[in-house]
Amino acid sequence: MNHDYLLSKIHCPSCLKRDLKQWLKAGVLDNGVFEDTEAGTPQGGVISPILANIELLGMIRLIEKLYPKKTDNRPYANVIRYADDFVVISKDLGIIEQCQTAITEWLKPVGLEIKPEKTRICHTLKSIEYDGKTEKPGFDFLGFNIRQHPVGKYKTGKTGGRKSRLIGHKTHIKPSPKAVAHT
Repeated sequence: MNHDYLLSKIHCPSCLKRDLKQWLKAGVLDNGVFEDTEAGTPQGGVISPILANIELLGMIRLIEKLYPKKTDNRPYANVIRYADDFVVISKDLGIIEQCQTAITEWLKPVGLEIKPEKTRICHTLKSIEYDGKTEKPGFDFLGFNIRQHPVGKYKTGKTGGRKSRLIGHKTHIKPSPKAVAHT
């Protein structure tokens, strides 16, 4: 996280901005060894999630501008985010790939990057072939596994609104195997 970029996005009295800058530069004590912090926010710091939200708000606005939700049933993208963890959801694989490229480019001047080991393109209902690998359905996000399962017409989920229709699957959200292993 680029401190100067972050501070440029915060509009507050200069005394508060000065305090925030000192907090960001305060350093970290790791196993008795002090290390300066020139970038990033204190891991586990109470203010870190709000600072990530401030810094990444432009990313959300970019995706909303590029792929807005429309009423004419065109594909669009949603970004769901908590602090620096996010998921991009769309029915269209091409839009997902374009979002990944757009976000990667947007993050560069901010001093951030997408971690390839934490990035997956998948479907929530079925396995897909992507990038030479078979990707299992569903994904983990914030300690939960989100996945859809096909069901019959009597147990199916429904779209919202007045003209509700059956969608042929149910969404299941449960603790991820990694979260369960840590308890």
